[in-house]
Amino acid sequence: MKRGLCGLVVLACAALGAPPDAGAEPSDAKKDQEKRTGPLATLPSKPGPHVEKIKALGDNEWLNLGAPAADPKWGKARGRSWSSNMPFAPDVRGAFVFAEGVHAYVKPDGRYMNDLWFYDANAHRWVCLYPGIEVKTVAQRIKDKELALNADGLLVEKDGQPLPPLLIHAYGYLGYDPDRRRFAFFGSQFGNYFTTGKGGVFEEANKLFEEARKGKKFPSTSPFFYDAASGKIEYFPVANAPKGKPYGANLLVYVGSKKQFFYGGSDGVWFLDPEKRTWADAKPKGEPPSGIDRCAAYDATRDRIYHHGKGDKAAENDFLVYDVKGNAWSHPKPKGTGPAYSSSYESVFNYDAGADRLVVIRLYNTKDEPGLRRGVYAYDPAANGWADPLPLPAEVVKGIKNGNFGFYDPELNAYFCHFASDSSDDGSMWVYRYKKAAAKK
Repeated sequence: MKRGLCGLVVLACAALGAPPDAGAEPSDAKKDQEKRTGPLATLPSKPGPHVEKIKALGDNEWLNLGAPAADPKWGKARGRSWSSNMPFAPDVRGAFVFAEGVHAYVKPDGRYMNDLWFYDANAHRWVCLYPGIEVKTVAQRIKDKELALNADGLLVEKDGQPLPPLLIHAYGYLGYDPDRRRFAFFGSQFGNYFTTGKGGVFEEANKLFEEARKGKKFPSTSPFFYDAASGKIEYFPVANAPKGKPYGANLLVYVGSKKQFFYGGSDGVWFLDPEKRTWADAKPKGEPPSGIDRCAAYDATRDRIYHHGKGDKAAENDFLVYDVKGNAWSHPKPKGTGPAYSSSYESVFNYDAGADRLVVIRLYNTKDEPGLRRGVYAYDPAANGWADPLPLPAEVVKGIKNGNFGFYDPELNAYFCHFASDSSDDGSMWVYRYKKAAAKK
């Protein structure tokens, strides 16, 4: 599935929520909030009654919150296969959803499924940040110069806002920078060959796009960023763009100790320096991962990244650790029964700060081997071992579909798992706690 490594979304929804309270001298947090604009300007929302239910969860307990409230204009976010990663934004208390599901799917409202959504965890609701390209009009808009090519080779609106990208599946191409408050994602304009071939929904638009770019050279660009504070889209030309396979071989992970994005896997490791506007090739030591469609999570306690998937070699080598300070891959070969592999199709994969564990919620029963069974798998970094898998309750299994995604909320010490059919708006949100956080000494 070939696709480029540049992408963009645009702002399309008005700000939601109540204005800041008047009266008393505002706190620093409220002063900061008052400076924000865009759809997420007034977030975080006031916690709803469901939040107390989440706080009351015990060890290994699940809670069904039902369907999140719809966006007043654009409805509900749809399920997306191979897109289990839902980057969490602590400053606005929620998580982002982006990427397509069914290949070349056009929603009933005539918009393409490159829509961008935000799940407001405090209010249990969907906020639409971009509703998707209107398929029938995009080619004519290019002909009418309503969309024109800019100096970086991107189609932009008259006000400079770029046409949003296509991303066939999210894989590991999404992330959130909590220091700069930006959602990051890869993708490219018309970068989905299912849509641009003969009879494809963007066949004509893509021809016009390629004709405008023909014979010209354009710079590589950074990932694109949705600024949660301003509602604006940012990107910049970048030096030393990562090379290699552009579909699922590498994963985007924010590394707090460096305040930079890691992008790495079977092709290598790069770090994005936004100040210098360059990717740095880390050239790590050790044997790297192999294969595609893996999962990764950052452990801030140990400044390391857990990287797991189904590689080309022996299964015991498929679980890796990348040490940030040491710039090295290692194969810890933990004790116990872990998942045979993790993938963006069926694994909600996060470092659990409350329990100090890597937790993998595996959603499907694919074979009879123990390592492939659905359940909750927890890796103890201190003991270098997997705990015995915990089965999923029957009512949870019944809710699982084929377009699922999820995230871990460290403040609530809980996992949010959205189960939906691929490209359908029939989803429900389930919440899970692995273990209550230990009391601080």
